[in-house]
Amino acid sequence: MRRFVFPSIFAIVFLAAGYWLGHRGSGGAREADDHEESGDKIEPVAIVETIPLEKSSISETAIAFGTVVAQPGEVLSVSVEYECRVVRLLIASGEQVEKGESLIEIEPSPDAKLQLIEANAEKESAEQELAQVEQRFALKLAVNQDLQTARRAAQSARVKLQSLQSRGLAGRQQLKAELSGVAGKINVQAGQIVAAGSPLLEIVPEKHIEVRLGVESEDASRLEVGQNVQLSAVQNPRARTVEGQVRLITRQVNSSTRLIDVFVALPPDSDLLLDSYLRGEIILSAKEALVVPHAAVLPAEDKHVLFTVKDGHAVKHDVEIGIENATKVEVIGEGLEPGAPVIVMGNYEVTDGMAVQTRRPAR
Repeated sequence: MRRFVFPSIFAIVFLAAGYWLGHRGSGGAREADDHEESGDKIEPVAIVETIPLEKSSISETAIAFGTVVAQPGEVLSVSVEYECRVVRLLIASGEQVEKGESLIEIEPSPDAKLQLIEANAEKESAEQELAQVEQRFALKLAVNQDLQTARRAAQSARVKLQSLQSRGLAGRQQLKAELSGVAGKINVQAGQIVAAGSPLLEIVPEKHIEVRLGVESEDASRLEVGQNVQLSAVQNPRARTVEGQVRLITRQVNSSTRLIDVFVALPPDSDLLLDSYLRGEIILSAKEALVVPHAAVLPAEDKHVLFTVKDGHAVKHDVEIGIENATKVEVIGEGLEPGAPVIVMGNYEVTDGMAVQTRRPAR
Protein backbone atom coordinates (compact mmCIF):
# COMPACT_ATOMS: atom_id res chain seq x y z
CA MET A 1 0.00 0.00 0.00
CA ARG A 2 2.79 2.52 0.85
CA ARG A 3 4.22 2.52 -2.65
CA PHE A 4 0.92 4.01 -3.98
CA VAL A 5 0.69 6.83 -1.41
CA PHE A 6 3.37 9.16 -2.78
CA PRO A 7 2.18 9.05 -6.44
CA SER A 8 -1.32 9.89 -5.32
CA ILE A 9 -0.13 12.86 -3.28
CA PHE A 10 1.88 14.23 -6.23
CA ALA A 11 -1.09 13.95 -8.57
CA ILE A 12 -3.36 15.87 -6.19
CA VAL A 13 -0.79 18.69 -5.77
CA PHE A 14 -0.28 18.99 -9.55
CA LEU A 15 -4.04 19.28 -10.23
CA ALA A 16 -4.43 21.92 -7.53
CA ALA A 17 -1.59 24.02 -8.92
CA GLY A 18 -3.00 23.83 -12.43
CA TYR A 19 -6.43 24.98 -11.24
CA TRP A 20 -4.89 27.93 -9.34
CA LEU A 21 -2.78 29.09 -12.29
CA GLY A 22 -5.65 28.79 -14.69
CA HIS A 23 -7.90 30.81 -12.44
CA ARG A 24 -5.21 33.51 -11.98
CA GLY A 25 -4.57 33.75 -15.71
CA SER A 26 -8.22 34.17 -16.57
CA GLY A 27 -8.43 36.84 -13.93
CA GLY A 28 -5.45 38.75 -15.51
CA ALA A 29 -7.08 38.55 -18.96
CA ARG A 30 -10.32 39.90 -17.57
CA GLU A 31 -8.35 42.70 -15.92
CA ALA A 32 -6.71 43.67 -19.27
CA ASP A 33 -10.09 43.50 -20.97
CA ASP A 34 -11.42 45.84 -18.32
CA HIS A 35 -8.63 48.38 -19.21
CA GLU A 36 -9.47 48.18 -22.93
CA GLU A 37 -13.19 48.53 -22.27
CA SER A 38 -12.58 51.60 -20.13
CA GLY A 39 -10.61 53.28 -23.04
CA ASP A 40 -7.30 53.70 -21.15
CA LYS A 41 -4.31 53.40 -23.65
CA ILE A 42 -0.59 53.92 -23.05
CA GLU A 43 0.66 56.75 -25.34
CA PRO A 44 4.06 56.01 -27.02
CA VAL A 45 6.85 58.42 -26.15
CA ALA A 46 9.92 59.01 -28.37
CA ILE A 47 13.29 59.86 -26.86
CA VAL A 48 14.87 62.68 -28.89
CA GLU A 49 17.67 65.23 -28.85
CA THR A 50 17.10 68.87 -29.83
CA ILE A 51 19.03 72.05 -30.49
CA PRO A 52 17.70 75.61 -30.82
CA LEU A 53 16.81 76.77 -34.33
CA GLU A 54 19.56 79.24 -35.20
CA LYS A 55 19.52 82.41 -37.28
CA SER A 56 23.00 83.13 -38.54
CA SER A 57 25.12 83.78 -41.59
CA ILE A 58 25.54 80.87 -43.96
CA SER A 59 27.58 80.74 -47.15
CA GLU A 60 27.82 78.38 -50.08
CA THR A 61 31.32 77.74 -51.33
CA ALA A 62 32.89 76.09 -54.35
CA ILE A 63 36.03 74.01 -53.81
CA ALA A 64 38.51 73.69 -56.66
CA PHE A 65 42.08 72.48 -57.09
CA GLY A 66 44.85 73.71 -59.36
CA THR A 67 48.49 74.65 -59.80
CA VAL A 68 50.68 77.73 -59.85
CA VAL A 69 51.50 78.64 -63.47
CA ALA A 70 52.96 81.49 -65.49
CA GLN A 71 50.53 83.95 -67.03
CA PRO A 72 49.94 83.13 -70.69
CA GLY A 73 52.23 85.18 -72.96
CA GLU A 74 54.48 86.31 -70.10
CA VAL A 75 57.06 83.50 -70.26
CA LEU A 76 60.46 84.48 -71.70
CA SER A 77 61.86 81.64 -73.81
CA VAL A 78 65.69 81.53 -74.06
CA SER A 79 67.08 80.25 -77.39
CA VAL A 80 69.81 80.92 -80.00
CA GLU A 81 69.60 81.25 -83.78
CA TYR A 82 72.08 78.49 -84.56
CA GLU A 83 72.50 74.83 -83.77
CA CYS A 84 74.36 74.51 -80.49
CA ARG A 85 75.64 72.03 -77.94
CA VAL A 86 74.83 72.49 -74.26
CA VAL A 87 78.06 72.62 -72.27
CA ARG A 88 76.48 72.99 -68.80
CA LEU A 89 73.44 74.31 -66.99
CA LEU A 90 74.10 77.10 -64.49
CA ILE A 91 70.66 77.19 -62.82
CA ALA A 92 67.96 74.71 -61.76
CA SER A 93 64.25 74.72 -62.48
CA GLY A 94 62.40 76.84 -59.93
CA GLU A 95 65.47 78.84 -58.98
CA GLN A 96 65.21 82.60 -58.47
CA VAL A 97 67.35 84.45 -61.06
CA GLU A 98 68.36 88.10 -61.33
CA LYS A 99 68.69 90.18 -64.45
CA GLY A 100 72.13 89.64 -66.01
CA GLU A 101 72.74 86.33 -64.20
CA SER A 102 74.28 83.52 -66.29
CA LEU A 103 71.78 80.79 -67.13
CA ILE A 104 73.44 78.28 -69.44
CA GLU A 105 76.74 77.78 -71.24
CA ILE A 106 76.68 76.69 -74.90
CA GLU A 107 78.98 76.34 -77.90
CA PRO A 108 78.34 75.91 -81.64
CA SER A 109 77.64 72.37 -82.76
CA PRO A 110 80.11 70.76 -85.21
CA ASP A 111 77.79 71.64 -88.12
CA ALA A 112 77.50 75.25 -86.91
CA LYS A 113 81.29 75.51 -86.64
CA LEU A 114 81.53 74.23 -90.22
CA GLN A 115 79.17 77.02 -91.33
CA LEU A 116 81.50 79.56 -89.73
CA ILE A 117 84.55 78.04 -91.44
CA GLU A 118 82.75 78.06 -94.79
CA ALA A 119 81.60 81.66 -94.32
CA ASN A 120 85.15 82.75 -93.49
CA ALA A 121 86.53 80.98 -96.57
CA GLU A 122 83.80 82.50 -98.73
CA LYS A 123 84.67 85.95 -97.44
CA GLU A 124 88.41 85.50 -98.15
CA SER A 125 87.67 84.20 -101.64
CA ALA A 126 85.30 87.07 -102.39
CA GLU A 127 87.87 89.63 -101.23
CA GLN A 128 90.60 88.04 -103.40
CA GLU A 129 88.26 88.07 -106.37
CA LEU A 130 87.48 91.72 -105.74
CA ALA A 131 91.21 92.57 -105.63
CA GLN A 132 91.81 90.85 -108.97
CA VAL A 133 88.84 92.59 -110.60
CA GLU A 134 90.06 95.94 -109.34
CA GLN A 135 93.48 95.26 -110.93
CA ARG A 136 91.93 94.29 -114.25
CA PHE A 137 89.62 97.30 -114.08
CA ALA A 138 92.65 99.57 -113.57
CA LEU A 139 94.27 98.02 -116.69
CA LYS A 140 91.03 98.51 -118.65
CA LEU A 141 90.62 94.72 -118.80
CA ALA A 142 87.31 94.71 -116.84
CA VAL A 143 84.23 96.84 -117.14
CA ASN A 144 82.44 98.73 -114.38
CA GLN A 145 79.77 96.05 -114.14
CA ASP A 146 82.39 93.40 -113.30
CA LEU A 147 83.78 95.65 -110.57
CA GLN A 148 80.33 96.29 -109.02
CA THR A 149 79.50 92.57 -109.05
CA ALA A 150 82.76 91.68 -107.28
CA ARG A 151 82.22 94.42 -104.67
CA ARG A 152 78.68 93.15 -103.90
CA ALA A 153 79.91 89.56 -103.55
CA ALA A 154 82.68 90.60 -101.16
CA GLN A 155 80.29 92.73 -99.11
CA SER A 156 77.77 89.89 -98.88
CA ALA A 157 80.43 87.46 -97.69
CA ARG A 158 81.65 89.88 -94.99
CA VAL A 159 78.09 90.50 -93.74
CA LYS A 160 77.38 86.75 -93.56
CA LEU A 161 80.53 86.13 -91.55
CA GLN A 162 79.83 89.04 -89.19
CA SER A 163 76.29 87.78 -88.65
CA LEU A 164 77.47 84.31 -87.67
CA GLN A 165 80.11 85.75 -85.36
CA SER A 166 77.67 88.18 -83.70
CA ARG A 167 75.28 85.30 -82.99
CA GLY A 168 77.95 83.48 -81.03
CA LEU A 169 79.29 80.97 -83.50
CA ALA A 170 82.82 82.17 -82.82
CA GLY A 171 83.05 80.06 -79.62
CA ARG A 172 81.55 79.27 -76.22
CA GLN A 173 79.26 81.75 -74.52
CA GLN A 174 77.07 82.05 -71.44
CA LEU A 175 73.48 83.17 -72.02
CA LYS A 176 72.31 85.68 -69.41
CA ALA A 177 68.86 86.51 -67.99
CA GLU A 178 67.23 89.51 -69.62
CA LEU A 179 65.00 90.06 -66.57
CA SER A 180 64.53 88.93 -62.98
CA GLY A 181 62.20 86.04 -62.32
CA VAL A 182 61.94 82.32 -61.68
CA ALA A 183 63.50 79.64 -63.84
CA GLY A 184 60.64 77.65 -65.29
CA LYS A 185 60.88 74.64 -67.53
CA ILE A 186 64.40 73.60 -68.60
CA ASN A 187 64.18 71.73 -71.88
CA VAL A 188 67.79 70.55 -72.34
CA GLN A 189 70.60 68.61 -70.68
CA ALA A 190 74.36 68.97 -70.71
CA GLY A 191 75.87 67.57 -73.91
CA GLN A 192 72.65 67.81 -75.89
CA ILE A 193 72.64 69.15 -79.48
CA VAL A 194 69.81 71.66 -79.87
CA ALA A 195 68.36 72.84 -83.18
CA ALA A 196 68.48 76.52 -84.08
CA GLY A 197 65.62 78.47 -82.45
CA SER A 198 64.56 75.65 -80.13
CA PRO A 199 63.80 76.79 -76.54
CA LEU A 200 66.55 75.98 -74.08
CA LEU A 201 64.77 77.14 -70.94
CA GLU A 202 62.06 79.54 -69.72
CA ILE A 203 62.11 82.50 -67.35
CA VAL A 204 58.88 83.53 -65.62
CA PRO A 205 58.77 87.17 -64.46
CA GLU A 206 58.29 87.50 -60.70
CA LYS A 207 55.01 89.42 -60.95
CA HIS A 208 53.49 87.24 -63.65
CA ILE A 209 52.59 83.99 -61.91
CA GLU A 210 49.03 82.99 -61.08
CA VAL A 211 46.92 79.98 -60.14
CA ARG A 212 44.93 77.93 -62.63
CA LEU A 213 41.96 76.21 -60.93
CA GLY A 214 39.70 73.56 -62.41
CA VAL A 215 36.09 74.48 -61.54
CA GLU A 216 32.90 72.52 -62.16
CA SER A 217 30.84 74.08 -64.96
CA GLU A 218 27.78 74.71 -62.74
CA ASP A 219 29.98 76.57 -60.24
CA ALA A 220 31.93 78.47 -62.91
CA SER A 221 28.69 79.97 -64.24
CA ARG A 222 28.18 81.64 -60.84
CA LEU A 223 31.64 83.19 -60.60
CA GLU A 224 32.57 86.76 -61.43
CA VAL A 225 35.87 88.43 -62.22
CA GLY A 226 37.26 90.05 -59.07
CA GLN A 227 35.83 87.53 -56.58
CA ASN A 228 38.13 86.63 -53.70
CA VAL A 229 39.62 83.14 -53.58
CA GLN A 230 41.22 81.59 -50.48
CA LEU A 231 44.21 79.51 -51.59
CA SER A 232 46.06 76.95 -49.46
CA ALA A 233 48.76 74.39 -50.20
CA VAL A 234 47.45 70.84 -50.40
CA GLN A 235 50.76 69.20 -49.46
CA ASN A 236 51.42 71.62 -46.60
CA PRO A 237 48.28 72.30 -44.50
CA ARG A 238 50.29 74.50 -42.09
CA ALA A 239 51.28 76.96 -44.83
CA ARG A 240 49.58 80.33 -44.63
CA THR A 241 46.46 80.95 -46.68
CA VAL A 242 46.83 83.34 -49.62
CA GLU A 243 43.93 85.45 -50.87
CA GLY A 244 43.79 85.92 -54.64
CA GLN A 245 41.21 87.32 -57.04
CA VAL A 246 39.54 85.77 -60.07
CA ARG A 247 41.24 87.27 -63.15
CA LEU A 248 39.77 85.21 -65.96
CA ILE A 249 36.94 82.68 -66.35
CA THR A 250 37.45 80.72 -69.54
CA ARG A 251 34.53 79.66 -71.75
CA GLN A 252 35.93 76.30 -72.74
CA VAL A 253 36.08 72.89 -71.08
CA ASN A 254 39.63 71.71 -70.53
CA SER A 255 39.98 68.51 -72.58
CA SER A 256 42.28 66.94 -69.97
CA THR A 257 40.35 67.68 -66.76
CA ARG A 258 36.81 68.18 -68.19
CA LEU A 259 36.60 71.26 -65.95
CA ILE A 260 36.50 75.01 -66.59
CA ASP A 261 39.87 76.76 -66.19
CA VAL A 262 39.67 79.76 -63.86
CA PHE A 263 42.79 81.93 -63.47
CA VAL A 264 43.40 83.61 -60.11
CA ALA A 265 45.75 86.60 -59.74
CA LEU A 266 48.08 86.53 -56.73
CA PRO A 267 49.21 89.30 -54.36
CA PRO A 268 52.85 90.44 -54.76
CA ASP A 269 53.97 88.77 -51.51
CA SER A 270 52.41 85.36 -52.19
CA ASP A 271 55.78 83.53 -52.48
CA LEU A 272 54.08 80.53 -54.08
CA LEU A 273 56.21 78.09 -56.05
CA LEU A 274 55.63 77.23 -59.69
CA ASP A 275 53.70 73.97 -60.22
CA SER A 276 52.73 73.72 -56.53
CA TYR A 277 49.31 72.09 -55.96
CA LEU A 278 46.70 74.33 -54.30
CA ARG A 279 43.17 74.16 -52.95
CA GLY A 280 40.90 77.10 -53.74
CA GLU A 281 37.74 78.08 -51.85
CA ILE A 282 35.34 80.54 -53.48
CA ILE A 283 32.20 81.94 -51.80
CA LEU A 284 29.31 81.66 -54.25
CA SER A 285 26.60 83.19 -52.04
CA ALA A 286 26.04 84.21 -48.41
CA LYS A 287 23.15 85.56 -46.31
CA GLU A 288 21.46 85.61 -42.87
CA ALA A 289 19.00 82.72 -42.58
CA LEU A 290 17.48 80.05 -40.33
CA VAL A 291 19.96 77.18 -40.28
CA VAL A 292 20.03 73.67 -38.84
CA PRO A 293 22.41 70.71 -39.04
CA HIS A 294 21.85 68.38 -41.98
CA ALA A 295 20.63 65.67 -39.59
CA ALA A 296 17.57 67.75 -38.69
CA VAL A 297 16.12 67.68 -42.23
CA LEU A 298 14.46 64.50 -43.51
CA PRO A 299 13.47 63.65 -47.09
CA ALA A 300 9.77 62.98 -47.57
CA GLU A 301 8.78 62.02 -51.11
CA ASP A 302 9.24 65.20 -53.18
CA LYS A 303 9.82 67.52 -50.21
CA HIS A 304 11.72 67.86 -46.92
CA VAL A 305 10.46 67.97 -43.34
CA LEU A 306 11.80 68.76 -39.91
CA PHE A 307 10.30 68.42 -36.45
CA THR A 308 10.22 70.92 -33.61
CA VAL A 309 8.99 70.29 -30.07
CA LYS A 310 6.08 72.18 -28.47
CA ASP A 311 4.40 71.30 -25.16
CA GLY A 312 6.13 67.89 -25.13
CA HIS A 313 4.91 66.88 -28.59
CA ALA A 314 6.53 66.79 -32.04
CA VAL A 315 5.39 69.37 -34.60
CA LYS A 316 6.01 68.57 -38.28
CA HIS A 317 7.11 71.34 -40.70
CA ASP A 318 7.33 71.11 -44.48
CA VAL A 319 10.46 73.04 -45.47
CA GLU A 320 12.43 74.09 -48.52
CA ILE A 321 16.21 73.80 -48.67
CA GLY A 322 18.26 76.93 -49.35
CA ILE A 323 22.02 77.40 -49.09
CA GLU A 324 24.01 74.38 -47.94
CA ASN A 325 27.55 73.94 -46.73
CA ALA A 326 29.49 71.07 -45.21
CA THR A 327 27.76 71.21 -41.79
CA LYS A 328 24.54 73.22 -42.00
CA VAL A 329 21.63 73.94 -44.29
CA GLU A 330 19.21 76.84 -44.65
CA VAL A 331 15.54 75.91 -44.03
CA ILE A 332 12.52 77.89 -45.26
CA GLY A 333 9.03 77.10 -43.98
CA GLU A 334 6.00 78.30 -42.02
CA GLY A 335 5.95 78.34 -38.25
CA LEU A 336 9.70 78.36 -37.80
CA GLU A 337 11.07 80.79 -35.22
CA PRO A 338 14.63 81.32 -33.99
CA GLY A 339 15.23 79.46 -30.72
CA ALA A 340 12.58 76.78 -31.32
CA PRO A 341 13.84 73.30 -30.27
CA VAL A 342 14.56 71.31 -33.44
CA ILE A 343 14.86 67.51 -33.25
CA VAL A 344 18.26 66.41 -34.55
CA MET A 345 18.31 62.83 -33.25
CA GLY A 346 15.37 60.45 -33.05
CA ASN A 347 13.44 62.35 -35.72
CA TYR A 348 13.14 59.24 -37.89
CA GLU A 349 10.96 57.66 -35.19
CA VAL A 350 8.53 60.52 -34.54
CA THR A 351 5.29 61.53 -36.22
CA ASP A 352 3.35 64.76 -36.11
CA GLY A 353 1.83 65.24 -32.64
CA MET A 354 3.71 62.34 -31.05
CA ALA A 355 4.76 62.71 -27.43
CA VAL A 356 8.50 63.16 -27.03
CA GLN A 357 10.95 63.23 -24.19
CA THR A 358 14.07 65.36 -24.66
CA ARG A 359 17.42 64.13 -23.44
CA ARG A 360 20.70 65.95 -23.29
CA PRO A 361 22.98 65.47 -26.30
CA ALA A 362 25.85 63.07 -25.69
CA ARG A 363 29.17 64.84 -25.13
